[in-house]
Amino acid sequence: MKIKKKIIIAALSCAVLGTIAYFAYVFPFYEFEQNDYDTSLDKILSLDYLKTLAPLFIIIGLSAIGIVTTLCLRKQMLKKDKTYSRFAGREKSGNAPMQKPVPFMVIRWIMMIGFGFMMIWGGLIFGLKMSSVSIPILSCPWNTEQMTESSCYYLSHLNELFELPIKSILLFFGSTLLFIVLLGRTICGFLCPMGLIQDIMDKIRQKTKNEGISANEKLYSTLTPIKWAMLLIFIGLCFVGGNFCNFCPAVAVSPILAGMSTSLYVSGFLMIFVLIGSFFKRRLFCNICPLGYIIGLFHKISLFRIKKDCTACTECGACYEACPMGIKQIYTERGKTNVTDANCIMCGECVKCCPEDNALSLTCAGLKLYTSSRKDIISRYTPKKK
Repeated sequence: MKIKKKIIIAALSCAVLGTIAYFAYVFPFYEFEQNDYDTSLDKILSLDYLKTLAPLFIIIGLSAIGIVTTLCLRKQMLKKDKTYSRFAGREKSGNAPMQKPVPFMVIRWIMMIGFGFMMIWGGLIFGLKMSSVSIPILSCPWNTEQMTESSCYYLSHLNELFELPIKSILLFFGSTLLFIVLLGRTICGFLCPMGLIQDIMDKIRQKTKNEGISANEKLYSTLTPIKWAMLLIFIGLCFVGGNFCNFCPAVAVSPILAGMSTSLYVSGFLMIFVLIGSFFKRRLFCNICPLGYIIGLFHKISLFRIKKDCTACTECGACYEACPMGIKQIYTERGKTNVTDANCIMCGECVKCCPEDNALSLTCAGLKLYTSSRKDIISRYTPKKK
């Protein structure tokens, strides 16, 4: 019955998303009179740059309205029925201990910010572009001033890919596969600009002391068929005359920030969904991202792994609660050492929250990069200054 339900949800998702994507040009979110793909450092330093940011300002404004409206509606609902939600009865404590920064997470944030900057403005500032090398990362191919060409364009435009010379096709697949093997889904956890945006939204929620959405098996079960639908649209839309780039939320960020006067269609609406959704559920878009899932399918040959010492695990479930991708086998597995899943983005949250020594570790080519430690968890908290 559950499988049948997932198939129905996937079919409906395909129908709805596919229809919207196919007729993307019929629903312009924001349109310039003439698209301008010529960018320069002088333009970014001029007032004209603010004009190109107009659609992004609109998206941020509408997202803020959506978030505030949702919070107000939830507050009103709790006033009427305090037993209705899991948020009922929660008090905002002012005496919560201050948590010390985790070195691994600090490094991850530095890398995300650095690569986000380079993937948007790197080529423009440093004049570097390796257009013949494709890295599977959501650095939007519409942004012609990025450091490297993203493989997502040709993967979503297979009809154009197979029109290229055989040498170019082999180079594309070779470079893409190489980076998948070397990096795996650390691309999602450490390099992807869309991942950075979602993590920033999660940090804003934490700083404003708002509760997120309860991430449970029912939620992830609903997101799974939507992910499959997105994957089918990503790979096959080009063959029916559609363009996935008019559907992808990354278009609403990278090209515009680079100074391009880019018209937005369905991608603008989806970016609002990503911002609002990521505020309440960490890495929501990553749970349905087609490119990320394609990369994850090669997790068995990737150098990066999540390893588990089952004898040290007490099945407390802390890793599952911390995982933004809802990977349950991290704590249910009682035999295998390698618990890496196709959905794992290598963010290290499961390792960070594990209270048992060496129970979980993030490794590269067998070398442990980050290991769970009870001592680290205890030392992470200090009394809050009065």
